[in-house]
Amino acid sequence: MKSRGWRPWFVKMGGAIKNHKKTFIGEGVTFDTNYPEDIIIEEGVRLTAGVRIVTHFMNPKTGGYDRGQVHICKGAYLGMCTLVVKPVNIGEGAIIGAGSIVTKDIPAGEVWAGNPARFIRKRD
Repeated sequence: MKSRGWRPWFVKMGGAIKNHKKTFIGEGVTFDTNYPEDIIIEEGVRLTAGVRIVTHFMNPKTGGYDRGQVHICKGAYLGMCTLVVKPVNIGEGAIIGAGSIVTKDIPAGEVWAGNPARFIRKRD
């Protein structure tokens, strides 16, 4: 399935993507199957191979799931095998390095990487 075309189109049909023609979704990208409606992907976002987005997580105090919205803003880039595991907002033009685990909001125009993802620098 092509990364530009069919794959983004299918995700758009689920309601997550604003403009599928300007969005890239690589192979093996996985979206939360319990609450996919909590994922918002704006145009120009690039989700490279193996990215996983989870909108729910186990709450040890209650024994149930907590959930929240993952919002990926315009022009953001998520490197290969990035894992988004908490409700977060990834800002416009942000870059997340390959293999990172995102657990908190990423401001616009910044580069983050690591486990957990940490600030690296601002984009030029």
